Amino acid sequence: MAASTQTSLPDRGPRSQILSPLVRKLANEHAVDLSQVSGTGTGGRITKNDVLGFVAAQGAAAPATSTPAAGPGALPAQPAPATAPAQRAPAAAQPAAAMGGAEEIVPVSHIRRTIAQHMKASLEISARAWNAVEVNMENVARLRERTKDAFKAREGFGLTYMPFVTRAVSEALLAHPMVNSELRGDEIAVKHFVNMGIAVSYDEGLIVPVLKGADTMNLLGIARGINDLATRARAKKLLPDEVHGGTFTITNPGPFGSLISVPIINQPQTGILGFDTVERRPVVIDDTIAIRHMVYISMSWDHRVIDGALASQFLARVKQNLETWDFAEDLAL
Repeated sequence: MAASTQTSLPDRGPRSQILSPLVRKLANEHAVDLSQVSGTGTGGRITKNDVLGFVAAQGAAAPATSTPAAGPGALPAQPAPATAPAQRAPAAAQPAAAMGGAEEIVPVSHIRRTIAQHMKASLEISARAWNAVEVNMENVARLRERTKDAFKAREGFGLTYMPFVTRAVSEALLAHPMVNSELRGDEIAVKHFVNMGIAVSYDEGLIVPVLKGADTMNLLGIARGINDLATRARAKKLLPDEVHGGTFTITNPGPFGSLISVPIINQPQTGILGFDTVERRPVVIDDTIAIRHMVYISMSWDHRVIDGALASQFLARVKQNLETWDFAEDLAL
């Protein structure tokens, strides 16, 4: 094997050390030192396109004088000195044309295949509809700002918006239990308890651990439960029972900058709530323009079980809870 593929690669991302057989083959053929190549693939992974681009750049920067052909173990050609004008290699010698339409083929993982099958089946089974409300999160945002340092010092993890939303949604589900139901043939199983699914993104895709008995917990208990489940989900240490039995699901693309989303229902549940990014923007309050922390909360719901009126009433209850509740006592700080 050529020295170029034996060089230790710098850590430029979670997948920067992963090399496909094709990338190794190209590196050997072109005597490329892969430690000098910046990966543009997922997690910093070096792709075929990256290697070919590096070869093209080296060819363009090479001196005009001819040099002996490099052997299999030779080092890549060095760029010309800054004082000498770079000479462009003949067009036929550059792989840029081949690069233009290059693509990388990656296998579909077991997790991705399972997610795809589950989501496709949900769209085929349910009569999905959706709506959204805008929520003023100013009171919650100010409480977080006042308590975040003391909370993290005591609990060992940060206080996010998710516990507040989970607490508000759990109460709204008890007030409107049809949203917390499941269609079973010609019958509807209405749940008067809340096992909240919390969608967690990790390196292999998406998983939905379930916070059992969320309706019996205060804000602090919910925060601890969500942190525990999310931490173990990303470490792949969840128990089988912890990803089953959910009655409703919340997904939170907000940290990634999503403004409003239309999630797919997690079957056999009747609804899923999307909590997007909380941002400061101008709103009208008492005929005055003010800057407040605002968020769009959306819900996809199964029209076979509930209608738009009930979906709107449920979201209005969630909005009321988040805007009017005093969560301070739950934190006990």
